[in-house]
Amino acid sequence: MAPAVALEPLGNGVLALAGAVILLALFLLIDRSAASLASVRRGRREPILTRLLFQAIQRSPADSTDFRRLGRFDRKLVRSILLGLALDLRGDTGEAIATIYRELGFLQRDLARLRSWRPSRRAYAAADLGLIHSAESMPALVRALDDRDVRVRQAAVWAIGQGGAPDAVAGLVPMLGDKNLVVAHRAQEVLAERGGEVAPSILQYAETTSSSSGRLAALELIGWLRIATGADILLRCMSDLDPEIRVKSVKAAATIGDPRFLEAFHSGLGDVRWEVRCQAAKGLGLFGSPASVPRLAAALRDQHWWVRFYAATALAEVGPAGEEALSAALHDPDPSVQEMARYLLERGDRVPALP
Repeated sequence: MAPAVALEPLGNGVLALAGAVILLALFLLIDRSAASLASVRRGRREPILTRLLFQAIQRSPADSTDFRRLGRFDRKLVRSILLGLALDLRGDTGEAIATIYRELGFLQRDLARLRSWRPSRRAYAAADLGLIHSAESMPALVRALDDRDVRVRQAAVWAIGQGGAPDAVAGLVPMLGDKNLVVAHRAQEVLAERGGEVAPSILQYAETTSSSSGRLAALELIGWLRIATGADILLRCMSDLDPEIRVKSVKAAATIGDPRFLEAFHSGLGDVRWEVRCQAAKGLGLFGSPASVPRLAAALRDQHWWVRFYAATALAEVGPAGEEALSAALHDPDPSVQEMARYLLERGDRVPALP
């Protein structure tokens, strides 16, 4: 049997472990109790503060006097309510929310958080500033576009898109070539909505950037936004050695329909990439030119279904000459050509969209 002296260290260890478990249980109990009390208090105070905020917002000008002597808990709750309202309200009401947010010092606090050493705090600050739509925050948000953290750059792009003036939005164009695709895609999403305000910047970027992915994104935007002044750039890109550049530029050109694209589309029908041939045929459907009939009739024999489909669709847009070519294709020795011609002649405008 082991002596009692030898068992003493083990007993001390057991007591220490039991004490730690008890302390942890007490800590969890206190934390849960505090959270429960805070929830009850929030439920009691939130309706009152929300009603007061609505009254303050509806005044002209907005008045934050009633909120300047609030305690820390209530100020935190007021800030949360303002951010929630800013998510849904725009126009004059949005400006009133931004005014109260600034007068209560929340804006300065967010700008300070934007300089935090913790990336998560910087990202949350950028997102909150985007909700408030404050012009004062734009210089800091533009600087945040160069942040080393992906989350901060992504939040800054979104925030600028929410309330930035055109000069700030123009700063998003180089983000199309960001080394992180998440940031680049977010910039493209924002510019798809607001890029019409900064079309010259998009065109210049597409012309001069050394980023392949950025250039592709800019070419897509030219098509999405139908920037007619980008026709010259698209014409040059349609003969680029990079097949991806050719695909994006022909696709963009097919949405614009500039008459100068006619010959380029004719050339595109002979491209080695089926995507280029398909978009070229689709683009020719915009013109309905009889001059395209021989080339489109030849494209009916393309090995790719979508090329044949859009060639047939373009022929249907030409008019009598195109319909005559489709009727002649019904007697083609190739069954796939006969099938496509019959498909267009029978269905007419009821056709699927290109994926």
